Amino acid sequence: MSRKLIGIFAGGALLVPGLLVPSALLIELLHGPAGELQQQLMLGAALFRGVLVVTGLYFILLGFLPFAGTSRDREEMVEAGSGARLLILLALVILAFVARLYRLDQGIWLDEIFAYVHYVSQSAGRIFTTFDDPNNHLFYTLSASLSIDLFGEGTWALRLPAAVFGVACVPALYYFARQVSSVRESLFSAALLAFAYHHVWFSQNARGYTALLFFSLLSSAFLVRAMRSGSMREWLFYAVAAALGVMTHLTMGFVSVAQFAVYMAPIVTGRSAQQGLDRWSGFLGGFVTGGLLSILAYAFVLPQMLGGGLVSGTEGTVEEWTNPVWMVLEVIRGLQIGFAGGLVALVAFTVFALGMIDYSRKQPVVPALLLVSSVLGFLVMISINYTLFPRFFFFAMGFAVIIVIRGAMLTGTGIGRLLRLPRAENGWPGSVLCAGLVAVAVLSMPLAYGPKQDYEGALQFVERERVAGDTVVTVGIADYPYGSFYSTDWVAVDSLEKLNKVRAQSSRTWMVYTMPMHTESAFPDIFASLEKDFDVVERFPGTLNGGEVVVCRTRL
Repeated sequence: MSRKLIGIFAGGALLVPGLLVPSALLIELLHGPAGELQQQLMLGAALFRGVLVVTGLYFILLGFLPFAGTSRDREEMVEAGSGARLLILLALVILAFVARLYRLDQGIWLDEIFAYVHYVSQSAGRIFTTFDDPNNHLFYTLSASLSIDLFGEGTWALRLPAAVFGVACVPALYYFARQVSSVRESLFSAALLAFAYHHVWFSQNARGYTALLFFSLLSSAFLVRAMRSGSMREWLFYAVAAALGVMTHLTMGFVSVAQFAVYMAPIVTGRSAQQGLDRWSGFLGGFVTGGLLSILAYAFVLPQMLGGGLVSGTEGTVEEWTNPVWMVLEVIRGLQIGFAGGLVALVAFTVFALGMIDYSRKQPVVPALLLVSSVLGFLVMISINYTLFPRFFFFAMGFAVIIVIRGAMLTGTGIGRLLRLPRAENGWPGSVLCAGLVAVAVLSMPLAYGPKQDYEGALQFVERERVAGDTVVTVGIADYPYGSFYSTDWVAVDSLEKLNKVRAQSSRTWMVYTMPMHTESAFPDIFASLEKDFDVVERFPGTLNGGEVVVCRTRL
């Protein structure tokens, strides 16, 4: 089928519902009763229909534009994925799958609980038309909802899409790495990601971060290939991958800006090999198409997002969480865990610096994708005083892994020269260092397993130990899990007055809270009373940093 016919069919498929389906019917079919969201949903439905029409017309136009791109470098990629290399990659994928399924059902944490109760448990249409909190990672939420529909309720089913995307990141990283580095470096990069502590942890986290990383890597691979070939098909692949990434998490927008900078650099500097309209095939077929698809994904909920949904839940955030120094310390701590100690983490940072320098000279696309996206994200979050959780920069992990492997190979080459090894044998010291990094990652991987927050352990302990006349209260972040997810009879308090009232009516009072830093910041009076009048009976640690669940009881 010709590109013109494809454009007409694709455009027509969007134009028909955009022009003919009334907004009220769309709301009824997708969301159901609108309630107090009536005004926002009507505006969202109108926007959605408008974007459908614009996108449909654009697809038709795109089909008629006379692009003449070619397809080079396919032979290289077929060769790179053949034989023993493909078997090694397949083995890595299988091992990554096993590593991510193991103990997939361990203790759920706050964000997963909120996403499940508030979004995942709803219908697909309601998920697509509701955004009153940034915890709705739209594409992931839909995937998790489908997983639960297929496999039933359970923590493992809720997390299964994260695990699947986590596994998919391994070949996606290899695919991108093959555009910018050797087969050996690409396989080592895939191996390091497959066993990395951080990646395993996020692959067992029912959020959209592994899907975000997957689409970040896949779209970047399509970007590099499309810039080389000028193929409109490659640019459309890029557009779809980038849009799905944005649909997963809005921080993909930072990656898209970095990708656009990479695309524009040769055009601005006059080094683009393409001429005429073909020079802008990427802009028209890739970035405009990807932008329209991204807007389409959020058009229905855009009024809710701008009406407060984007910042909902950030009010009263711990001030320290918005401090760049705190973020840097968190990153360092994460490196120490992931590389099983500070010394190895320091070595990893050193080889990363070497890799960054080498890529900046030979393949600047890699450091550009890493630095532009990360720095832009950091500046935006600082400017709006947003929380600086390192997970918001998870999209950059693949680029960082590739750079570390390049640095390790360079370090090995330097060692080979110092040892005056023959030129043919110069490569094995670097391979040994890369294998060492992978081995360290394997050793640190077990630290990712275990409850992220042990709400259930604390619940079982309290219910076992409490006696008649005791009252259990929660404060702050612990209110939602125990009230909305576990459906306990525990009392939520938000002031010292309410806590004292409960204490006056009970023989003993139990207090359960989590994230002490947040509790102390948001409820200083209650926290002071806990230190003065309560004893800590038990602490339930989790793999989430600072996420321990603390059980206290009034002092006898």
